[in-house]
Amino acid sequence: METTGIGIAVYLVLLFAPGLSSVLKSIAFRIRAAGKAELLRAEREAHGGRRTGRRGRRG
Repeated sequence: METTGIGIAVYLVLLFAPGLSSVLKSIAFRIRAAGKAELLRAEREAHGGRRTGRRGRRG
């Protein structure tokens, strides 16, 4: 009886593993993107809020 329950649990884990993996990758991507954005904000703030480069002041 116990092996049937364990077998069903293993089957369900294997069934949902690909979808779960995709969700975890998506979450990890969002966390990395948020971290990069935070670093850019902090860097911009440290330099007085002015941005230089391609979109900098022209003229």
